[in-house]
Amino acid sequence: MELLKKDSDCMYVHLGKDVVINANNILGIFNLEFIQNTSEYRIMYESMLKNDKIIDISDDCKKTFILFKEKKEIKAYISNISATTIAKRKNFLY
Repeated sequence: MELLKKDSDCMYVHLGKDVVINANNILGIFNLEFIQNTSEYRIMYESMLKNDKIIDISDDCKKTFILFKEKKEIKAYISNISATTIAKRKNFLY
């Protein structure tokens, strides 16, 4: 699988498994090791979980929290790929 796919003027970033996301829709890439114990993360996580806005593709090896916008809604992926790797993939586009 390619790390980046081009579709018109949109570039996509591979987040893990078979998931790719439009790079322009990514709002933030966060290392879970650093944020998981913060009150801000816990509040956001609980709210998003309650509203079915979290997609866990981590296979129980949670490393990264990726916030993204899809059709005017903010959602999140939890991935087993490191935040550094995903950020490098996204930054490679620019």
